[in-house]
Amino acid sequence: MAVLTAQGIARVAIPLLRRSLVLARTVTMVPLTGFAPPNGETVTIRVRTPRTARTQATRGAAITYDDQFEVGVDVALSHIYDAYHISDEDLTLTLEDYASQITEPQTVSVATGAEDELADAMNALEADGVIEFAAEAGATDTKDIILAARQALTEELVPAGDRFCACSPSIVTRVLNVPDFVKVNESGSASALRDAIIGRVLGFTFVESPGLTDDTAVFYHRSGFVFGNKQPAAPRGATSSAGVIGDGIAIRQIFQYDPDVLSDASVLSTFAGASVVVEDDSGTDHPRSIKVGVASS
Repeated sequence: MAVLTAQGIARVAIPLLRRSLVLARTVTMVPLTGFAPPNGETVTIRVRTPRTARTQATRGAAITYDDQFEVGVDVALSHIYDAYHISDEDLTLTLEDYASQITEPQTVSVATGAEDELADAMNALEADGVIEFAAEAGATDTKDIILAARQALTEELVPAGDRFCACSPSIVTRVLNVPDFVKVNESGSASALRDAIIGRVLGFTFVESPGLTDDTAVFYHRSGFVFGNKQPAAPRGATSSAGVIGDGIAIRQIFQYDPDVLSDASVLSTFAGASVVVEDDSGTDHPRSIKVGVASS
């Protein structure tokens, strides 16, 4: 078995994180520099409210100057971690591959915790009371709902590009039954498979997340949610510590010996947080995202 270092473990973790963080790669990432002193664990994203052009009443008539309004969207970070003690017995007698037996499960755990921050923001939305999937699944009904969501976003002047739909597994089953759905395995896109994109239809790229509430889907533009992720600082007391950043995903690995329990301590962690983008001070107007549920039978 190769010599274990925090740097080596962190490098193994990064590609695993890239494959695991599905939702985060469909939304707006807060720049890493945003989470820095004196902001603390919360940073405010400024969202400009749309402007409306005016028409001059008559030639030479006075015109009106409008103020520019902005709404602040707060993104608060939580410290997501996974800590594990590898005993001397494990290290000496039973451990065969540190990367697959220790690093991979810890990485998946941290990645899931980070993505759950974004899934929680989506789950917190109120479902649209008008656009609903029928209680009994059907290809025609599903296509009609996708078209209705598309129309609703367009009427809110949401750009046509970068539109996504995050689905719970039960909704993915419905969507895959739509006849004109372009499946990833038929598109020949290795990147799409790696990024866990299941396909595209009617202007939306569909992704699946078990973190979403069952029987729900969220249609949104990339700007409809913000996700923040930052690597924790290297602690001065750790024997070995390393941080790696890839595709905006940042983790820290701490690796040191704990003599009190005769074990190596492996700790992977990241700071992560997410919020829905709103366009009013009440925090309820989110025209860039629509949550759709299933109608009661």
